[in-house]
Amino acid sequence: MAINPFTAVQVGSSLLGGIFGRRSAKKQARRAKQIGEYNAKVAMIQAEAEQASIDFQSRQLVKQQREIKAQQRMSIAGRGGLEAGTDLLSLIESAKNMQLDLLELERQQDIARISGETQAQQARMGAEAQASAYKAQGRQAMIGGVLGAASALSKMPTKTPSPAQPNYLAMNTRTPFGGSSFNLSGDMYT
Repeated sequence: MAINPFTAVQVGSSLLGGIFGRRSAKKQARRAKQIGEYNAKVAMIQAEAEQASIDFQSRQLVKQQREIKAQQRMSIAGRGGLEAGTDLLSLIESAKNMQLDLLELERQQDIARISGETQAQQARMGAEAQASAYKAQGRQAMIGGVLGAASALSKMPTKTPSPAQPNYLAMNTRTPFGGSSFNLSGDMYT
């Protein structure tokens, strides 16, 4: 059975459309994953930079706190006093506040790290969801191409007509006077 050239073109274009659609969707999925990974790395780099900034602040604070403690001791010693009573209470209160400041900076550093990890994870998950959507589009394109090709092939005429269709060549073509109303010999000049 010979395939009609028009049908062959329809089948080929449907299959190629499905293949190219799937290939394009795969590329988009791969690109979405790459973008998600890039965004995740950016989030982690930003979190590390924020952590480094907080670490620098905490080192500066420790240095300032040492200077303040030294000044307090010098002040007490300059007055000829001992570190007892109200002087001792003020030193303890000052040390406690300094330690709380350091703990707050550590907490901020942990929050920056966790925030960066969370943003990176969200970027990766979002990219994975986008990639899955593109892959589904690719599968749909391929299925559409195959179905389009099958549809084109199903519309192709078969060699023998089905019994439900009348066979016009087998019908009585004789006129009531015995002559033929159609010339079925294939030669139109006879």
